[in-house]
Amino acid sequence: MPRLRRLVSRGQSRGQPARGTSAHSDAGGRQPPRTPNGTPLPPPRLRMGGSHFRSDADFLAGALSDLAELRQWCNLGPGSSLLDWGCGAGRLAIGIREEFGRIGDYHGVDVQQRLIGWADRNLSGPGFRFTKVDDTHVHYNPGGAATRTLPVAPGSVDVFYAYSVFSHLAGADTIGYLGALAQALRDNGRGWFTLFVEEGVADEVENPPDYGPLDWTVPLHCVRYSRSWFEAQLAAAGLAVVTFSHGAYTDGQSRYVVRRALPD
Repeated sequence: MPRLRRLVSRGQSRGQPARGTSAHSDAGGRQPPRTPNGTPLPPPRLRMGGSHFRSDADFLAGALSDLAELRQWCNLGPGSSLLDWGCGAGRLAIGIREEFGRIGDYHGVDVQQRLIGWADRNLSGPGFRFTKVDDTHVHYNPGGAATRTLPVAPGSVDVFYAYSVFSHLAGADTIGYLGALAQALRDNGRGWFTLFVEEGVADEVENPPDYGPLDWTVPLHCVRYSRSWFEAQLAAAGLAVVTFSHGAYTDGQSRYVVRRALPD
């Protein structure tokens, strides 16, 4: 992808920043690198997803690849309302700026202040907003509240996006958030997310040994579910599978697209 390789190096300029962005420098006073359209990119230390998104080109390419799926499977368009649950430093938001300029409402939420703070300072603007939530997580936010809710009105979300979030949640939390997702989606809304699921394994295993490309070393580093158990929880929450792709995402995660189940 030649266009993605032409990212501006740190300290250079390329026209004006994308509308709604600000030109915040890092702690050393250096300007952040920017996309071809002028949107700031977060420093590598704020990019979740391990080595997969360390380079500027890979970081942006990953966002644009996910956007292509959201357009195909979730009908994402310029007027859509999108909830980016676990948005980190705004990787998907940066892709949206490159692809659309803006959409109807992009709402990024995360529990990590250092990530959401960077996104809010650099990416907020018309059509883009970011919210720090205080949901508990043993690794990312141990002092938070066990709410298992989403910060949106019921029936208000066209597209729900969660990259590598369910992959770090215990089963009880996953069940709670699936219920919240079903309530958040509009009747024709879609949810897109990745997680670790396999056939013929125990219902839930935290940090399974000899599984995947990494040594899982911290709490909830990898939570693997059996596909049958997870899809039973989807059904119990009132969600139906639209499409499923096994093992093709970060560290062997699988991807689901879901919708609200139709009434009998």
